[in-house]
Amino acid sequence: MENSYSLNRQQFQAVSALASHQRYQHFIGRVSDWQLVWGLRNEDGWVTASDNSGNTVSPFWPHPDYAIACTGGEWAGNSPASIEVHHFLNRWLPGMEKDGMLAAVFPTPTMQGVVVSPHQLQRDIEEQLSSLE
Repeated sequence: MENSYSLNRQQFQAVSALASHQRYQHFIGRVSDWQLVWGLRNEDGWVTASDNSGNTVSPFWPHPDYAIACTGGEWAGNSPASIEVHHFLNRWLPGMEKDGMLAAVFPTPTMQGVVVSPHQLQRDIEEQLSSLE
């Protein structure tokens, strides 16, 4: 698997138990540090879901282990795959915005992620990246 930060079980459980907005901030920080975003996919492509309003939502995580934890139910049979952060910012998010999709940041098996517009997510990651330079 591509370089990702090491994550032990205690860290995994502690971060997974955070409130949604805290997981969102964790996601922004880790993605900016490690330059990778993780999604789930199979041979047919990347997984998506629908929110309560019927919008198409793509889930993203800061580490493959968090994505793997969500591979039950409708996402069974999918595997984590990484997206380089600049490709994510320059291609993925503008494409999602154009297609009217939303991003679900860091869902867990028991909690929905923070659902944001691709534009908002792009702004937050770019702001964090510029603070690291």
